[in-house]
Amino acid sequence: MVIQHYSLNWSFCHLANPDISFVLRMCSLCTREKICIFSLTIKATSQMKLSNESYFSLNFMVRRSRPNKEGEFPILLRITMNGQRAEVYTNRYVAPNNWDAAKGQSKGKTKKDLELNRYLDTIRTKICEIHNQLVMRDEMVNPDTLKKAFLGKLQKPTMLCEAFRELNKKVKDRNERGDICEGTRLRWERCVKYLEEFLIDKHDVKDIPMNKLTSGMVDDFEHFLRIKKGCANNAAVRYIRYLKSVIRTGIANKWIEDDPFVGKRYVRTKPKREKLTEAELQRIIELDLSELPRLDLVRDTFVFCCFTGLAFADISTLKREHVVTDDKGEMWIRKAREKTDEMSVIPMLEIPRRLMEKYRSHPRVVEKDAVIPVISNQRMNSYLDEIASKAEIKKHLTTHIARHTFATMSLNNHVPIETVSKMLGHKDIATTQIYATMLDQTVSEDMGRMRDKFDSLKVDIKPLPEKPTTFERPPQPKRGRPKKTK
Repeated sequence: MVIQHYSLNWSFCHLANPDISFVLRMCSLCTREKICIFSLTIKATSQMKLSNESYFSLNFMVRRSRPNKEGEFPILLRITMNGQRAEVYTNRYVAPNNWDAAKGQSKGKTKKDLELNRYLDTIRTKICEIHNQLVMRDEMVNPDTLKKAFLGKLQKPTMLCEAFRELNKKVKDRNERGDICEGTRLRWERCVKYLEEFLIDKHDVKDIPMNKLTSGMVDDFEHFLRIKKGCANNAAVRYIRYLKSVIRTGIANKWIEDDPFVGKRYVRTKPKREKLTEAELQRIIELDLSELPRLDLVRDTFVFCCFTGLAFADISTLKREHVVTDDKGEMWIRKAREKTDEMSVIPMLEIPRRLMEKYRSHPRVVEKDAVIPVISNQRMNSYLDEIASKAEIKKHLTTHIARHTFATMSLNNHVPIETVSKMLGHKDIATTQIYATMLDQTVSEDMGRMRDKFDSLKVDIKPLPEKPTTFERPPQPKRGRPKKTK
């Protein structure tokens, strides 16, 4: 930035990155004290050279058509840039014979005149500082924006992460009403944290104006989620869609004009529903982990879920009060799912019964009135990999595989899908069908009764002749118009 004045010493002007506020203060000092530190005289019009080779000028002038009671005229500031201009009243007045139009200041020597000149210099400094701030924020700069910013009427840009958190408050309200599950609310909060980490990592800021989000930044954020945060495709797509929802809100409220998601399409892939076979589950049950208590507990928790279909969030909050006994002495788990608030009704088989009895006196069970002393999901998934290795299972075990295993085993053992849906706590049976992967063996067993019934029937099916019989085409009537008889 270059500041141009009359009689300016260019050796001073060519200092690297001169502080405009400092220069104007020194200029003001020269005027007030009648000294010339840098051998320069203030020019009323200060021209600021911008990066795009455009200029803006600041001119103080008097409006001679509106005198006050003392006969003084109001002083206004005219801001000019690229042929555009805006005027700002300074709320100061000056006698017409004391005004120096060339210098844009009072030429009087009284204390009042000196104070007026200092005030005008302060306005110059403030306008320049406002301009610098707008340029650094890459905001649109014109006389009108400078005027509004000076008067405090310039609307601050809506910040992206700030708007994200405001939307998260509505998500929290929906969670409290029961419209969405707790897991969804947590993912929304996690997404804005990831966004802040991305901005710090790529742009060294914690937040940016929403209207500065570009299509390229969206692509970079997606790359950040996949590479830096290790998100799978569906998780990355989910977080990107959360960000897209924030941008849609911004467009609706006119906080942003250009949509950075134009032309972008994010597709979720159908996840592979991994599950254990009955033989693999049997190998896990038969593992001797008595010398490894941490693995023993994780194995028991996993097996409990394999025979109840409970998700990790549900087994973590399972209390003794959720286990009830009916008139026949059979034990049932009756618990609303954490994710959907749908009631799960699950009969307790012998294995989960014995596991519950095993941990009845465990300190954590007694303290929390729980059924199983469950550790964190992250630690549990880590230990499940060790268990899979010991059981010689080449699958990446997670807590949710237990739920898939329960659904598949139930269907393969001829439990109706409607019953499985009720036990899993699904709102729609179509959700249950995702888990319903039937084994070839089960299909063969289900068809066994039809095979036994119809295979014994005596049906006389004659073989085809060695030489195929030829069929002559019967004569067809001639087409066309009949011949006219003479």
